[in-house]
Amino acid sequence: MTRVLLFVLILCLTGVSSAPACEFCDVVAEVVDGDTVIVVNNGTARTVHLVSVDAPQLEQRFGKQAKAFTEELLLNRVVSVESVDQVKAADIVSFDGQSLKWGLVRAGLAWYPGNHVKTTARRVDDSLGKYERQARRKGSGLWADKNPQPPWEVHRGAETLPSVMASMRNRTLGADCIIG
Repeated sequence: MTRVLLFVLILCLTGVSSAPACEFCDVVAEVVDGDTVIVVNNGTARTVHLVSVDAPQLEQRFGKQAKAFTEELLLNRVVSVESVDQVKAADIVSFDGQSLKWGLVRAGLAWYPGNHVKTTARRVDDSLGKYERQARRKGSGLWADKNPQPPWEVHRGAETLPSVMASMRNRTLGADCIIG
């Protein structure tokens, strides 16, 4: 709560209403799909994809709902990206502490792939897995369908996700790009 108040105070004192208060903040400029966003930092854009959950593709049922959820949560907001590398993120958290991966799974708008691995090493007590199972029991989001098709089945035989993400890297926005 004190961080939010401090951020609002800084915005008020600097006279800036929609721009981030810090020079090196990540701001979500575009939502590609439910689990992929484009963040801008100091004029440079980069695509960030969550690796810990998998939302439906846009052409899949609930794909547009997952994208709308992510837009509502993160679009034009300062975020913290818990990076795995330049393209992959373990999580993307809004300034007010809302987690994209946890939100998507709780809303039934993403799979937690760890639940679907066919090994005995899977941790049944994993919290994300519990939230997915709860959403499944409630019939939330994509779990309203009896057999929703996981995105990794859609990717099979198509262009690989890493190659798509690599082709989107290092976009630079012009000076006329306004966020907010």
